[in-house]
Amino acid sequence: MSNTMLSRIELAKRRCDIDDLVAIAAALQVSPAALLQGPGAA
Repeated sequence: MSNTMLSRIELAKRRCDIDDLVAIAAALQVSPAALLQGPGAA
């Protein structure tokens, strides 16, 4: 995933599809579910 694509997702200028979510989770070494739970979720 390019920096431009990630920036567009962060700015809500591009939709985050499941493939994007999986790629972001892999880069952060977390599960996709962890990204969906939000901050502070256990």
